Amino acid sequence: MTASMTGFCFKEKQIKGGSLIIELKTLNSRYFELNLKLADQLRIYESRVREMISAKVSRGKVDCKIFMKIDENQSRVYSVDPKALKEVVNASEKIAKSLKNPAPINPLDILDLLSIKSKTDLDKNIRKEVLSLLDGSLEMLLKDRQREGSKIRIVILKNIRSVELLVGRAKKIMPTAIKKHQSKIIKKFKEALLDTEDSRLKQEFLLFVQKSDITEEIDRIESHIIELRRLINGSSPSGKKMDFLMQEFNREANTIGSKAVSVDISTISVELKVYIEQIREQIQNIE
Repeated sequence: MTASMTGFCFKEKQIKGGSLIIELKTLNSRYFELNLKLADQLRIYESRVREMISAKVSRGKVDCKIFMKIDENQSRVYSVDPKALKEVVNASEKIAKSLKNPAPINPLDILDLLSIKSKTDLDKNIRKEVLSLLDGSLEMLLKDRQREGSKIRIVILKNIRSVELLVGRAKKIMPTAIKKHQSKIIKKFKEALLDTEDSRLKQEFLLFVQKSDITEEIDRIESHIIELRRLINGSSPSGKKMDFLMQEFNREANTIGSKAVSVDISTISVELKVYIEQIREQIQNIE
């Protein structure tokens, strides 16, 4: 199925101790490019997160942010530097000895002095929660890209049909256009009192007809149309292949223009290039 390279997804899930938040955004790019930002607590899962994203997205620039919101109302687990704790306790004991009836040392006061607090311990199932949320987010992202890709596909198929009709017109008028142009040349030769039955002149006419014949170009464009339809209706990502194919389309259209022996064929060549460029612009957004 045709998929766009642009898409967006935002998901939030409540977990023990807070919530997980994922934001996924994809943009056009010639290659796969991943920009990943994880909360400090989640960096240990970076390798697995990268694997999951690259397995689902083959092309485009991907911005992925995964972070946590800690519930401040949840109980906290505190940790301290043993060395710093010993220094504070020793200092407190020295002060207490110099005072009469000192108050007992309050551990919470020591924590305030040290200003060392740790965040809530991650739940044992945090890895499962993160990867599960990421998997669901990727599915949403792919659906968004496919929905956009379906719209692009309709536009491309419409333009392909226009190219097909133009090629049909060129094929129909080509023999008549060559004959008319040939008649004009013969008329000019006769006006110049040249023998139109001369063998060398006939060879020149034959060479002219061969150079003006656009049958091969038309056949190749028709072949490219078949291949482009096959790619756009396929199930695997084929944006790069289609982009290359459009270069071939453009080459044939330019050749038709250079061989044009009538205004009609020249006009068809220009119109072909317009539709080909429109298709190419749409393909730039296909995965």
